Amino acid sequence: MPAISVGSIVKCRDREWVVLPSPDDKLYLLRPLAGSEHETIGIHYRLNELGLDKIEPAHFPLPNLDQAGDAVGVELLFNAARLTLRDGAGPFRSLGHISCHPRPYQFVPMLMALRLDPIRLLIADDVGIGKTIEALLIAREMLDRGEITRLCVL
Repeated sequence: MPAISVGSIVKCRDREWVVLPSPDDKLYLLRPLAGSEHETIGIHYRLNELGLDKIEPAHFPLPNLDQAGDAVGVELLFNAARLTLRDGAGPFRSLGHISCHPRPYQFVPMLMALRLDPIRLLIADDVGIGKTIEALLIAREMLDRGEITRLCVL
């Protein structure tokens, strides 16, 4: 079996996973390909060697022309894959779970909020600039990181 390297996509337990860096050389950390950090699992290297939790490289079948659908189905599938996997391995966990494309300046309050403990931030700007999107980006990121369970927006 080829070496399991960080960042590779593997198959284990009939599911595809991304290999994450592990603090222990004897433990493989796996995050589901379309899942969150809360679903990360650890598999001891001996379980893999014994074939109990076998980790192998993932293979995806090539597209088949006989299974092609209409344009509406293709667009629906494209959007589902894009929204599920978008920025899944990036620095922000929330980007794969939102259905809008924030403008670059709307990330500034989120970056500021991530550095505050506790988070107390006043977002004030001109009308129509996207204060609601900025506030909800912060809220969604904190929820996805598990750092908050509730919030107050005034």
